[in-house]
Amino acid sequence: MMECYVLAGGQSRRFGEDKTLFPLKGKPCIQWVVEQAQRVCNRVFIVAKEPQKYSFLRGIELLKDILREQFALAGLYTVLSHTNQDKVIVLSADMPLIKGELISIVWERSKDKITLFKVKGKTFPLFGVYPKGVKSALEEYLKGGGLRVMEFVEKVGYEVVEDVEPFSYAFINMNTKEDARIILEILYLG
Repeated sequence: MMECYVLAGGQSRRFGEDKTLFPLKGKPCIQWVVEQAQRVCNRVFIVAKEPQKYSFLRGIELLKDILREQFALAGLYTVLSHTNQDKVIVLSADMPLIKGELISIVWERSKDKITLFKVKGKTFPLFGVYPKGVKSALEEYLKGGGLRVMEFVEKVGYEVVEDVEPFSYAFINMNTKEDARIILEILYLG
């Protein structure tokens, strides 16, 4: 069973407002991500500090972050604590251009390590497959004060998927209003 967890716990500091709810062509950013996940995954969850604000989305399950702190690894910890599957898809809520085909590709290529996309030299730690088996390493990393997703991923080891054409445009995180403008251009052209 393919379970997908969309992490929506970010603080949107650079964006200036809740970017997950920012409208893109008539839909909130997170809805674009959820709809693509629903195309290929059996179950889709949203993990957030305030999950009730996503109750307008249909066909998903809402999970509240276990940890009080608000950072991406807190969401990942919630995911790995919740799932009963050997591995899960983890997506960032701020990547509205992702495609179900890419989710399927990373799932099919994953084995027993974290598997992430690497596009134009950049690794995307919040678009990939995470095995449940890394939970104990994550607990140790968090207890030691670790906060950075890529640092954790590098510590435990990971594999990459690099051949993403014709979908390289999908790897834009909406961190700023300029990113939103670029994403809107792509959506209106597509």
